[in-house]
Amino acid sequence: MTGKIVGNNRFLKEFNQTVILDMIRVHKAISRAELSKLTGLSPTAIGSIVSELLEMGYISESGIGESKGGRRPVLIELKPESLYTIGVDMDVNYISLVLMDITSCIIEEKMMAMPKTLVFENVMKVIQKEIKRILKDHSIKTESLLGIGLSVPGMVDSSECKVIFAPNIGWENVDIKDQFQDLKGVNVYLENEAMASAISENWIGTCQGISNFVCVNIKSGIGSGIFIDGKPYRGTSGITGEVGHIVVDSNGSKCRCGNYGCLETIASTTHMVEQAKRLVRSGIASKLNDIEDVEEIDAKSIIDCAREGDEVSRNILLESARFLGLAISSIVNILSPQKIVLGKDFVNYSDIVLDNLKEIVMCKALKQTSKDVEITESKLGERASVLGSAIIPLKVFFGK
Repeated sequence: MTGKIVGNNRFLKEFNQTVILDMIRVHKAISRAELSKLTGLSPTAIGSIVSELLEMGYISESGIGESKGGRRPVLIELKPESLYTIGVDMDVNYISLVLMDITSCIIEEKMMAMPKTLVFENVMKVIQKEIKRILKDHSIKTESLLGIGLSVPGMVDSSECKVIFAPNIGWENVDIKDQFQDLKGVNVYLENEAMASAISENWIGTCQGISNFVCVNIKSGIGSGIFIDGKPYRGTSGITGEVGHIVVDSNGSKCRCGNYGCLETIASTTHMVEQAKRLVRSGIASKLNDIEDVEEIDAKSIIDCAREGDEVSRNILLESARFLGLAISSIVNILSPQKIVLGKDFVNYSDIVLDNLKEIVMCKALKQTSKDVEITESKLGERASVLGSAIIPLKVFFGK
């Protein structure tokens, strides 16, 4: 940030504190003199703000920097485990939770099975119990908790903290914030899981410093999180990125959204598993037949068999990637992003299909839009959305 920051009222004081905190976050360790130079604030003003932040316990003096003439400067950094956030990610089969501190360091990470009945109230009770357990185990007071972020695979109203429609888990028009009334004073945030992944890629992943990119998640459903000009793009309704509900086959299977032939009925891992089971039941020759109970076939089974040279399994993955590539071609033509990151289950078989997917995009998308786009798998893997959920309260704290 450049340009002079001035003013003495409370708003500007808090604004200046936020700016200073974010600069310390970005630079990891920085001196008071460097903060003064970067912000345009006087050394006296910087000294006052730093003293207040030290007193609050948000930052600490971490060591001595190199001298540029005169005394060697004292460096300042964020104080680990001074403030915390909790992230929760939900899908059809699991709930993931992360406890993160102000430095984005993961203190605890846990994955647990989703309750057998996906009734909203039942799932919320499980999450509430686990959050209370985390706070107790780590002796965290609620005043040290910046917030709780939750992500779900579906359409959400982030501003109202409501799930509009999450067909894969059967939720519609449910209010998340009302479920945390006993955690008084704690901010609760809700996000679509693909947008949460995009937030984490932008904050700690491969999209740091990239203004225009799209994260596409492939799991029980398919969704995307879109960043334009460095900010999440939400459209007029607040619901964007539902690429899984692009109709790619009007004569295809019925989707949980009510339409027929949506992309996720053809390219999701749920579809791949269903297809594998159908093929095995039909008697096709495949390593998948070695699995005694056909109902035990899952995405890992298909991927493992494909790696062992099973053509049936390999073709299931490649067919899924072909339709995904067609959808990504449209994304490239419409948005012309700098980068597309493919996440969740895709990272487990990206080495098998990514080159083919890229070829489809290069062939089907306009040359003018596709020549500069980078298509890659997420380095954060299946954890991207739960990490993004935990990062949301941090972004608010740091004024982002």
